[in-house]
This record gives sequence, structure tokens and C-alpha cells, in this order.
Amino acid sequence: MSERQSLYELLGLSDKASPEDIKGAFDELRQAMATEPDGEETRNRRAILQHAHDVLNDRRQRAGYDRRRRDRRDAELARDSAPARPLWPFLVMLLMAGTIYPAWLYVSAKVPEPSAPTQELSTPPAVAITEAPAIGEDIAALLPPPNPVAAPGSSAPKTPVAGPQSPQKLAFDGPNAAALAKVADSTYLIIGAEGLGTGVVIDHDKLLTNCHVIAPNVLKGPILAINPATREKTRIVAAAFLIREDACVVHAPGLNGKPIAIGDAARLARGARIFNIGFANGRLISSAGALLGVIDRGGQTYLVSSNYCDQGVSGGPLVDEEGRLVGLTSGGPPDRSFCLSLTAETARTVLTQTLIAIDAFPPSYLSNLARRW
Repeated sequence: MSERQSLYELLGLSDKASPEDIKGAFDELRQAMATEPDGEETRNRRAILQHAHDVLNDRRQRAGYDRRRRDRRDAELARDSAPARPLWPFLVMLLMAGTIYPAWLYVSAKVPEPSAPTQELSTPPAVAITEAPAIGEDIAALLPPPNPVAAPGSSAPKTPVAGPQSPQKLAFDGPNAAALAKVADSTYLIIGAEGLGTGVVIDHDKLLTNCHVIAPNVLKGPILAINPATREKTRIVAAAFLIREDACVVHAPGLNGKPIAIGDAARLARGARIFNIGFANGRLISSAGALLGVIDRGGQTYLVSSNYCDQGVSGGPLVDEEGRLVGLTSGGPPDRSFCLSLTAETARTVLTQTLIAIDAFPPSYLSNLARRW
């Protein structure tokens, strides 16, 4: 996958290019692409090429785009040239800690420590983007029937069903504990000015997520990937996407994450035990569920499962019992009666797409929000 490109570089030009240069480069590239076979990559490149032409050919849009590039470049230069912090404040703090720590041990031995609250992320959760899908007949046919209501005095047994699972804190046990702990280490919070979601590390500095997680945040300030263990924040600067499917891969230089292994969703049998992990309303949770079936809506293939889905879980990993990625959580209905996830095969497809700067995304990118459940 190539690194991010500016709109000028997409056209093979510099930022000094004249309107005539832009038009000529656009016409030449469009003619060259006319002979290419139709496919997802070609359609994406055509959309990006058209967007580059439209922005750079409009004087006001081009000025705004150039200003954002300068601001980002200046911020990167300021960060790289920041002077090293002197060591003496650290040494003073270390000496103070050596004095305070024994006193703290004495006090803590006499005062009982209160029970620790559930750990929350320090970042205030924003409102996640969700939709209330109409349950079609194909989904309804996969859902387990409700327990029959017994008549008064009847001793009819209750039929167990695989309904929605309650979320759990990330304290894994049992035979899947080690595999799920590794997945948790690869799961990051993605947050911007307009919403939050989840991403999973697919390369040391790249995350898989849903496009609808980052789409509302584009051009509205920085979009950050946050490590839940260290609270370290890394800025997302580029992304690649699929036009017809809600899958994106984002680039966050310096992330240094632990990549997840990709499995094969096609190998899952109905009823297979699967797990999802994500930031439900900003709090990292997991849930166990079962695969109920597979549906196709508008060219997107979804895994239907009984996992727990809430706001913010979108973009998080859906994994098998070995901790391999089999899907990318996309969402579910308000009653959380089921969960829908894109497949690992869709995730593989987006990995072949071209990364572009986050502020160079075309307006049609937002069309990925139309999730047809």
C-alpha cells in the first residue's frame, strides 16, 4: 500500500501548478484510466482523481486546501524541532518520590484502600454515529425465537436461546483468555470532534475500522487513535476506503501497535463461538456470541451474530476462538438483539487501496454511511 499523497501528487504536479497544468494532467490521467478494467480500485482512483480536479480547479477550495496543508506541515515541523526537556526536573521528582513513598506506605497500611472503580478512558466519550436499521426478513429468519410463554400452572420447560450477550470487563479467563488478551492489545479507541469508534491494528502503524467512524470527523480537527493501556494518542493522517463497503484502513505514524492475525470468515459454521471487542460509549468491553448466519445487503456481506453491540463498538474486531480476525463490527439495532459485522474478506480488500491524506477525501466518501441492514 502506498503512503499518503497530496491532491497535487495524485495528479503528478507540484503546488505551483497552473489551472492549465491541472486540467491537462487530469485529462491525461482520465484517458489512461479509461482502458483499465473496471473494479473497486479503479472506481476509487476515478473518484479521488475527480475530487482532486474539482478542488484544485476552484480558487477558493484550492486556497483552503493549501492553508490546511501548510498548517499541518508547520505543526509537524514544530513537533520535530521541539527542544529536548532537561533532566533536572525529573531528578528532583525522583528524589522527592524517594522521600514520599515510605511515608505513603505507612499511611496506606493504616487506611483501608477503597474498592477500585471500573476503569474508564480519560477522553470524554462523544456521540457515536448509529442508525436504526429496519430488520428485513433475511435477518429475522436468522434470529432465535423468543421463549414461549407458559400458561398459568403449566410446567412447560423454557427453551434456551442464543440472545444478545451482556458486555464483560476485559478480564479474560478460560481456554480463550490468551488469544483474547492479544486482541485487546491490538484494539484502539478512534476519536474526533464529532464521534468515536474502535479500530484494530493491521500493521504497526495502520488500523482497520468502519468508514462511518472517521467520516463525520474529517476536516473538523484532529482524529486520534488512543491506546487504552498507555493512553498514548497518535494522530491519524491518512486513510484508504472502499466506495461501496463501510471499511477503511487509517494511517497513524508512530502508533507502533501489535498487528492482529486475519482469519477466514468463510470457514465459520453457524453457531460458531465468536467474540467482539470495542469501546461501548467510550469504555472498552468484550462480549461472547454465536454466529447466526450471513446476509448480503447492497453489495455488502454481513455476519449476523448474538454479540453485544453498542455505540462506539463500530470498527472493532470480531474474532474466532483462536483470536483471529473474522469480521469488523459495523453495528446493530437499538435493542441490541443482534450484531452485524463486515467480513475479514472485506478487510483484506481495503488493504489494497491507496492511502490519501485525510483532508483530501472526496465528499462522496460520506456515502459509505448508508449502511443497508
